Amino acid sequence: MESKKLLVVSTSFPMRPGDGLSPFILEFCQHLSNLGWDVTALVPHHKGLKDREVWGAVTVRRFRYLPESMEDVGYSGGIMPNLKKRPWKILKIPFYIYSMYREALNISVEEKFDLVSFQWIFPASFWLGRFARVSGLPIVLTGHGTDIHMASRGIFKKFADWSFKKADALTVNSAYMKSLLKDNLLPQQTEVIYVGVDSEKFHPGNTKPSDSKKILYVGRLIKQKGIELLVEAFIDITKQLPDAKLEIIGYGPEKENIKAILKAAHLEESVAMIDTVPHDDLPAIYSQSRVLVLPSLIPEGLGMTPAEAGLCGVPTVTFGLGGTSEIVINNKTGLIVEPSREALRGGLLKLLQNDSLADNLGQNARKFLLDIIPWPKIATRFDGLFREVVEAHGAKQSKTKSNAILPAIIIFLVTFGYIIKTFMDRFERIVSLIK
Repeated sequence: MESKKLLVVSTSFPMRPGDGLSPFILEFCQHLSNLGWDVTALVPHHKGLKDREVWGAVTVRRFRYLPESMEDVGYSGGIMPNLKKRPWKILKIPFYIYSMYREALNISVEEKFDLVSFQWIFPASFWLGRFARVSGLPIVLTGHGTDIHMASRGIFKKFADWSFKKADALTVNSAYMKSLLKDNLLPQQTEVIYVGVDSEKFHPGNTKPSDSKKILYVGRLIKQKGIELLVEAFIDITKQLPDAKLEIIGYGPEKENIKAILKAAHLEESVAMIDTVPHDDLPAIYSQSRVLVLPSLIPEGLGMTPAEAGLCGVPTVTFGLGGTSEIVINNKTGLIVEPSREALRGGLLKLLQNDSLADNLGQNARKFLLDIIPWPKIATRFDGLFREVVEAHGAKQSKTKSNAILPAIIIFLVTFGYIIKTFMDRFERIVSLIK
């Protein structure tokens, strides 16, 4: 099969192989490389990192957007969590977005790529039309989560629709996410393709779920993820099963609150709290658990932790909101319960008290997921789509460089507007408190 050059542009990427930040983007690149693509990943720079590296068959290029000591918008949890902790960093975003555009355009023109894959609909949508006209390259957009929510409403919907007109294809990571875009002007070729999981790395260990009494949570410690609800349900569980254990892997603003609740309940010894672990360590952690719990009170794009745990032969208890119900099948690969403390407690107790049910659901989860989510299957779908797009795109206008003044103006105006809106929201909250 003829080798093609693929440029993958992403705002999120591991700092080094094995990191827990968006490892699926690197895996996406690696598996497409295995299928004959010459892959370059263009990702943000960060202080201390090299401008260019080669990781196996994948070339990693990092775009510069500020003096090195100030390049700290991404990584360390991601852009949005960083902005929530330090809102003033929004001032760096115009430089970040514009530099991403310029570097992507320059690389695509100079190195004659056959196709560009933009991961996340934003910020690419701010300038995708200009990029398409100047580069003349076929473009595939991929939406993952927050960006799809943004693309479905307000001014962001207008930018998204403009970019959808210029994209040759759009992929989203679940049928639920596609449903959010029902009012958008989607490309004719819009497909649901799940994010892949490494089924060789995530596999059952030497133990079964019934060998453990541990409930596992992996995710951010925020109210929307239902972490407080989980802890309250666990307190109830220990009244019936004093030997039950809970392991929480993640960090966020609710950490101290969770610690206080556990201390008041005298359960510090029953709960292990770990901020982060290397992604490569997760398979062993999953395999040593009775059940994974995903108590998210907001719809998930897909739910990667149930997919990873399921491949390790561990069932999930969840509320099934959003794309999670596409990964967890109720009473077959896990349990979907009502979003309440009582229902969550009941679902977890059901698996903690029934060894055969826990083992059977775990076995079913792996069998089910092996059919839909291993990377070789997912990469093959992307490979087919990409080659179809390249073939159909045909000859476009000649590739030329551009001063890109219009994208720069748009980026600065959008960011300025966001700053004003954020300020007004905070100001209104302060005034309401005074009143």
